[in-house]
Amino acid sequence: MDKPQHPLYSAEVTREKLINDVRKDMSGKKNRFPQLYWIITLALLIGIWQLAAVHIHFALLMPSPWSTFKALLQSVADPKILIALLITLKRVGIGFAVACLIGISLGYLMGYSKTILRFLDPLTNSVRLIPIMAWVPLTIVWFGLGDGPTIFLIAFAGLFSIMLSTISGVHDISADYYNAARSMGAGRLSIFTHVVIPGSLPSVLTGMRIGLGGGWMSVICAEFIATSSGFGHEMVYAETMLETNKLIALMILSGLVGFTIDRGMLLLSRKVIKWKNS
Repeated sequence: MDKPQHPLYSAEVTREKLINDVRKDMSGKKNRFPQLYWIITLALLIGIWQLAAVHIHFALLMPSPWSTFKALLQSVADPKILIALLITLKRVGIGFAVACLIGISLGYLMGYSKTILRFLDPLTNSVRLIPIMAWVPLTIVWFGLGDGPTIFLIAFAGLFSIMLSTISGVHDISADYYNAARSMGAGRLSIFTHVVIPGSLPSVLTGMRIGLGGGWMSVICAEFIATSSGFGHEMVYAETMLETNKLIALMILSGLVGFTIDRGMLLLSRKVIKWKNS
C-alpha cells in the first residue's frame, strides 16, 4: 500500500510542474513569434512601398514592388550578374583574409604586451578614424584600377574591428587563469596557446563577424569608383541605364548576400565556441 504524500511535498511538485509547463509554453511562443514579426514587417514595408509608387506614379523615381521583384528574378538568373557577384565575393575573401592576418596578429601583440600597446595605440587610433572613402584616390594612385584598391579597402574596413576585438578579448581574461597556469609551471608560450587564445576566441570571432560585414559593404562602394567589374559596377551600370527597378533589385540582392554571409559567420562562431554556448 502506498504511503500518503506530505501535503507540502505535493504542493512543491505541483508548483514545479506548473513552472515547467509555463517555460515550455513561453519557449514555443518565442520560437513562433519572430517569424510572424518578419512577415508583418515585410508586408507593411511592401504596402508602404506600393502606396509610394502609386502616389509618385513615375517608375524612374519609384518603381513598384512587382516590377522590382521581376527585375530581381531576372538578375538572379543572369549569368553576367552572377559572374560579377563571384568576382566581388573573391575580392571580399582575399581582403578579409588580409584583415584577419594583420588584425589578429596586431591584436594579440597589443593585448599581450602593454609596451607594444603604448607604442601602437596612438597610431592605430589615428589611422582608423580616417574615413574609408578618403583612401580611394590614394589607393587608385598606388594600385591603379582593378582588384588592388578594392582589396585594400576591404582589408582596411575589417582590420580595426578585428584588432580591437582581439585586444579586448585578451584584456577580459581573468588574472586567475594566468596565475593558475603559472602555478603549474606554464611558460609564456604555453600560457599564450592554452589561456590567451581560447579565452579571447569569442571576442576574436565577434570582431571577424563585424569586419566581414564591413568588408562586404565597403567593396560595393569601392567598385562604384575603383574598378570596371564586380557587383558594385553592375549597380552603377543599372543607374546609368536608368533601370531603377534593377538597381533596387541589385541592392536587395546585395543585402541578401550580406545577410547570408553574416549568418554563416555566426553559425561558424557558435560551432567553434560550443563550450561557451553550453
